[in-house]
Amino acid sequence: MLVLMSHSPLGPARGDHERAAGSTAASPQTQPNLVRVYVYTDASGEAPDVRARRDSVKDLRAALAEKKKDLVLVDTEGDDQVSVEVVDRTVTIPKFAFGPAVRPGQGPGAPGSAGPVREVHLRVRLTRGDESVVFNNKNKALESGGGWKSAANDIAKQIDKWIVDRRAQILRVP
Repeated sequence: MLVLMSHSPLGPARGDHERAAGSTAASPQTQPNLVRVYVYTDASGEAPDVRARRDSVKDLRAALAEKKKDLVLVDTEGDDQVSVEVVDRTVTIPKFAFGPAVRPGQGPGAPGSAGPVREVHLRVRLTRGDESVVFNNKNKALESGGGWKSAANDIAKQIDKWIVDRRAQILRVP
């Protein structure tokens, strides 16, 4: 299996990072029953890696923005109750891929097409206080042709479930 990495360390402290431009976050005071989430990535590393992680920040913010019943995105680090850092992105090319033949509209790299099948792997770290959890997308190349957006959507579902399971604790005023 070939692995192409794009920034693999778990990253530095929360203060040294960037967030995606064009944010659509709501004011934290306007929705007190929702968990406030800040999404960002570390600003260090090779320029292509940083750009790639920023793209995943945008994808993850868009996916989390759809979870309106449970959370609200915030633009400022200090306004969050939960922070999510896009840690890295990798692409693997499995030695073997089993699955259905190419469907209409699928491009190169799709299952059954000419060229290798690629699996994208997105890793994020969710932090709440002293608690930290790492999430990886679970979908595989044969399950979805959506690439990085599909990976972000999968992680957004995992984060939403984590937040829902701990909502009362998170929203409890210290």
